[in-house]
Amino acid sequence: KPFDLDELEARMRALLRRSAGRAHPLLLQGDLVIDPAAHTVLRAGQAVELTPREFALLVLLLDSRGRVLSRQQIEERLYSWDAAVESNAVEVHIHHLRRKLGSAAIQTMRGVGYFMPQEKPA
Repeated sequence: KPFDLDELEARMRALLRRSAGRAHPLLLQGDLVIDPAAHTVLRAGQAVELTPREFALLVLLLDSRGRVLSRQQIEERLYSWDAAVESNAVEVHIHHLRRKLGSAAIQTMRGVGYFMPQEKPA
């Protein structure tokens, strides 16, 4: 039976979101509000323009909050298996995200990878 790949992707995102305990579609981190369905990012109420790859990286890091992701893990999730990936592509995307979102948004664990810190409960 034919199906629409966009519909399948949307349903898979919803299932992953619910399985992660996130019933609400918005991702919140400090003054960041990310809407994965609408591909929008707000920082302190102001819209932030991100490339599709930067957006995917931001969502990946937010979904993995508190866990360190290596460059290889990030590449595997952001690029298809047949895509040619430059050796410093992830570092460039991280640099651009830090410039747009603030340097403290994404942390580096030297020699291991990148992560977004867990928010401390109020």
